[in-house]
Amino acid sequence: MRRLRQVVVGLMENHVMSPQDYSPARWRRLVTIRERLERFLDRRGYQTVSTPVLESTDLFLRKSGGELAARMYSFVDPSGRRVSLRPEFTSSVVQGIVDRRLKGPMPQRWQYCGPVFRYEGEPNDDSNDGSGGGSEFQQLGAELVGAGGAIADAEVLAFAAQGLSALGVKGHRLRIGHIGVVNAMLDGLGLSERARVFVLGSFDELRSGPRGLDGVRARALDMGLLPSEGNRRITQLARRMAPEDAEDMVEGFLGQGIDGVSGQRTPEEIFKRYLKKLREAGVPEIVEKSLRFSQELVALFGAPQTVLPKLRKLLGRYGLDAGLLAPVDDLLAALAPYDLKGVPVVLDLGTARGIAYYTGVVFDIEHPRVKSAPWLGGGGRYDGLVHALGGSRDVPALGFAYAVDRISDVLPAGFGAEEADGAQRVLVVPQETGVEQAVALAERLRAQGIPAELELSGRSDAEAAKLAKQRGIQTVMRVGADGGVAEKSV
Repeated sequence: MRRLRQVVVGLMENHVMSPQDYSPARWRRLVTIRERLERFLDRRGYQTVSTPVLESTDLFLRKSGGELAARMYSFVDPSGRRVSLRPEFTSSVVQGIVDRRLKGPMPQRWQYCGPVFRYEGEPNDDSNDGSGGGSEFQQLGAELVGAGGAIADAEVLAFAAQGLSALGVKGHRLRIGHIGVVNAMLDGLGLSERARVFVLGSFDELRSGPRGLDGVRARALDMGLLPSEGNRRITQLARRMAPEDAEDMVEGFLGQGIDGVSGQRTPEEIFKRYLKKLREAGVPEIVEKSLRFSQELVALFGAPQTVLPKLRKLLGRYGLDAGLLAPVDDLLAALAPYDLKGVPVVLDLGTARGIAYYTGVVFDIEHPRVKSAPWLGGGGRYDGLVHALGGSRDVPALGFAYAVDRISDVLPAGFGAEEADGAQRVLVVPQETGVEQAVALAERLRAQGIPAELELSGRSDAEAAKLAKQRGIQTVMRVGADGGVAEKSV
């Protein structure tokens, strides 16, 4: 493990993984948050599980489709394995189920808590949490594996919102999207899989209006999803021609240009690939139509009762079946019996994060005092992960995770004070010949439940009083060789 120690020490020395140096007061606050949330989830059937801090890098890449690759702390261990500090918990929990280390009848409910490590960009990067560089976060979450449908979705969404309310957080809201529904809409427009992934990944940019749409169009042009003016007429001709005529035309255009091509593809493969792109009827028009549709879609968010009628009208204008919204209707109906304690629900089908991972509902828990992701928490449905991690089939599953550090920041200043040890703290100061008596006194105090700290450096009365104030200790007891005790409040 020498190499591991070198990597971790190097990161710490260079402050790459900022934060976290927790003060005693902040750490007690985080522990209180953890204990209360764990108790909340335990009462709802979620059992606590612990996962390794260090895992195979491949585990996280298979889960994320590579989206996490640039944000993980990865290195090669002494055995030659490529490993990473965990950037999240879900993949480890699901791998435990696949490997049968986590056993039990389905559905299984698990909860977890601990540090995760992700590089979050530069200090001025909007995706960053404000700390700059790499970061260590305290994360607490839950996974519900083996349960599909709106009822399971509603349980996880409700518990995620209720847990914060039970903790004392006020002002948060639940923003709900649905990757499955949006994928069905884009499929209905006729998009290819490649184009659909591109459009979904452009939702945030499309929210910025006409300039965003122009930027997305430019990227689509670079990727060949939209033809340049020079290629547009060739594309139109190729679609109208008989296959053999189109082949002759393309061969004439390419001529000898592909004879000397080197690489993995043969000239014939390049020829066929180019011809296929030309003959994909309606692709540019479909991409353009889908971009316009998506720009309108991401602009619709708010209270479900207000947004749903607008979504149905939007689908109608683009020739899509309003029945595509049925999963959203089912989810909202299943969520209705839960008391969310006044937490607002925002329906936003433009929420499309984790598109390589999530398959259904996705959600974020937002707060006005938190201005950037990862918000206070979030999650969603990932029905393909069990199979991706080695399971024999897809298994319905979903979960969420809280950003514990951020939750701490939005709680009242006095949060958890009522759970602090109310006993008066004591500093026991031995005289030079009274060390044994001082130790015995400190032990008696501790046995009675009174926190007692032994002064070890031979301080004077004034220096001991100063130390006590610095430590937040209320009483100093100086012990003589005869066992006599002089007590003083500070």
